[in-house]
Amino acid sequence: MKISPLLTYSTLLSFIGLLFISSSSLFEAEKTIGDPYFFLKKQMLWLVVGLISLFITSKIKLDTFVNNSFRLYLFSAILLLLVLIPGIGAQVLGARRQIDLGFFNFQPSELFKFASVIFFSFLFSLKEKRNLKNLTLYLGPPLILIILEPNLSTTVMIAAIVISIYYLSGAEIISLFSAGFVITLLSFLLILVSPYRLARVKTLLNQQSNQDLSYHSEQIVLSLASGGWSGKGFANSDHKYQFIPKISTDSILAIVGEETGFVGLTLISYLFLLLISRLIHISQVATDTYEKLLVSGIACWIAYQGLINFAAIVALIPLTGIPFPFIAYGGSSLITLFCALGLAINIENKYSKLLYSKDDRNQKDNHHRHSYHPRH
Repeated sequence: MKISPLLTYSTLLSFIGLLFISSSSLFEAEKTIGDPYFFLKKQMLWLVVGLISLFITSKIKLDTFVNNSFRLYLFSAILLLLVLIPGIGAQVLGARRQIDLGFFNFQPSELFKFASVIFFSFLFSLKEKRNLKNLTLYLGPPLILIILEPNLSTTVMIAAIVISIYYLSGAEIISLFSAGFVITLLSFLLILVSPYRLARVKTLLNQQSNQDLSYHSEQIVLSLASGGWSGKGFANSDHKYQFIPKISTDSILAIVGEETGFVGLTLISYLFLLLISRLIHISQVATDTYEKLLVSGIACWIAYQGLINFAAIVALIPLTGIPFPFIAYGGSSLITLFCALGLAINIENKYSKLLYSKDDRNQKDNHHRHSYHPRH
């Protein structure tokens, strides 16, 4: 039995993540908690839970998810409401995004990403449900709840994922433009009315406008640049000790770049692209509309999350708080991503003969093209 390339790529990325969580968090964990390996041990636990979750979702019949897609959507939306209630939602830096379970701070918005990919893929696989009214009705209220946390970056990302699923389902161009325009306009207005968000945008455009915010962005870019081609060596980062905020979560790629340089970032980018391309390949082979949309939605989720984080790290956009998939520290994101990949592997297994026969043929064709055939 062949091991899924999806499992291979995601596990490799996760183990790379463990290495750099270990490197980046030792000083912080020792200073704040007294256990230098605290964050590493927690991430290892979440990785085990994530892999178990992947195995479970890869074995459950897809019909089970289809039949319960609305229930999962509704459950995750209720959690988005509960997180806003004082005493239930944990307030961190002025935002209520997590529910403190004692042993684990759970982010309902991560579950909603997972639920929305399943639900909207099913909804838009039905031609009669494929309209702007349903998009607005089912997507609008949960996004408002996420905005109230407040968490604009996650709101925009979920909207982008769902609109992508809507587009891939064959929706009318006019309704797509309408949805995109509304999301863009609302995002613009929410930035204008929020002094903190507006300050971030101004800092991106003019770093002299806010020295405190620009300092963090500058240090991240300096960390990346200081790595050069091959980096300073594993665990030899200087910036991790005091200069970079959220070092093992949002900014972990900066440490990867500083310690392994362009070579290390290229390797991660290569694995990331292999993962996305495999998901796209599965979606192309799948014959069922729901399965196509589901795998495409998962590909969009992982791709958008990675691109947003990378763009923030290189200062193309303001720092967003969205972590890089599989590598950054965080349980909610890691576990839900593995759950989603389990669904993709579920579909991959269904079309395994077709997928692997194509892979084998491609390998043979490549071998034939690159082989030397002497003339007789």
